[in-house]
Amino acid sequence: MASAGAGNARAGDNLTLTATPTTLNVLAAPCGGRKVDVAVRNDSSQPTYADVLLTAEAPLRVTPDVISSYLPVGYTLHTPVQVSAPLGSVDSDAKVTIRAGRTGRGPQISVPVVVKAPPSGPGANLALSATVSASSSHANFPACGAIDGDNNPEDWLVATGWNDATRLIFPDWLAATFTQPHQVSRVDLYSLGTARYPADRNALRDWDVQVWDAGANAGSGDWRTVASVRGNTVAMVSSTFDPVSTTAVRILALASNDATYSRIVELEIYE
Repeated sequence: MASAGAGNARAGDNLTLTATPTTLNVLAAPCGGRKVDVAVRNDSSQPTYADVLLTAEAPLRVTPDVISSYLPVGYTLHTPVQVSAPLGSVDSDAKVTIRAGRTGRGPQISVPVVVKAPPSGPGANLALSATVSASSSHANFPACGAIDGDNNPEDWLVATGWNDATRLIFPDWLAATFTQPHQVSRVDLYSLGTARYPADRNALRDWDVQVWDAGANAGSGDWRTVASVRGNTVAMVSSTFDPVSTTAVRILALASNDATYSRIVELEIYE
């Protein structure tokens, strides 16, 4: 059977491939990847074993790159596939090809991907090019969700945001680390605040903005507080302070308005 474009393709052995969404925008940064749901449906009258191979054009990377499963009659297998591009990649158009069959020569679909390099220079959000770590992370809200370029709280539960994994226990922390020192003087923190999840019940209430101070001697560094927020009830707070050169910025979450979890939709860091 001839190959098809983005969307779906019907195989001769009655397998149907579907990719959702049908196109992706990926930021070439440590946390700029996006997920595509790859669905394989068995439309035959017999159970079958399905093998699906995924290949990505440079500079893209896909995880996993092979999907194999037993499919009962009428069953649809959904697999989330992470599509990413390494930091340093330039703006480009690429695609992920999804093929059915052990040989990879069966019917296929493709997902076009637009790759964008993170902004650089004056006024750029430094967090986009950083790596991220956290005290803990809920399975559905990894630390990368807080520096993925999406600061829209309406996307909570859909595509973005970090939530710690230690219910009722504080403090928690989220840290962004740079590959080289940067002058930092402002941190914008987007916590959870929407009509469905009001900030006065779901946003962070108290936190410290901290920078890594390497110290005079190797191994003597520590976190230094440069700004503090107390009693917050809104979704976004901008903290400014005297410029400081650092390799990392940390949010030390001391309390939330529901006293349950720390929730950060997006962390932005500026010179």
